Amino acid sequence: MTTTTAAGLAASGYVLRLCHRWIKLRAQVRRAELDQHGLSERARSLPPGSRIIERTAHHDVDILIGGMTMGRSAR
Repeated sequence: MTTTTAAGLAASGYVLRLCHRWIKLRAQVRRAELDQHGLSERARSLPPGSRIIERTAHHDVDILIGGMTMGRSAR
């Protein structure tokens, strides 16, 4: 095996790892976008005063529809 072949194999291995990482991260971003879109759609369909509580391994969501935010005063 020549030095050029070894360098080429090492470079292609690096490029493959980089592509795999990019694809994996892009899939995570897409799943988060879909989760956010679904949550927004559910929130839009509920009447004021409703509450959405969603707990998963990745995130905890607690939304009060049409309510005041705690800790802020209305001026």
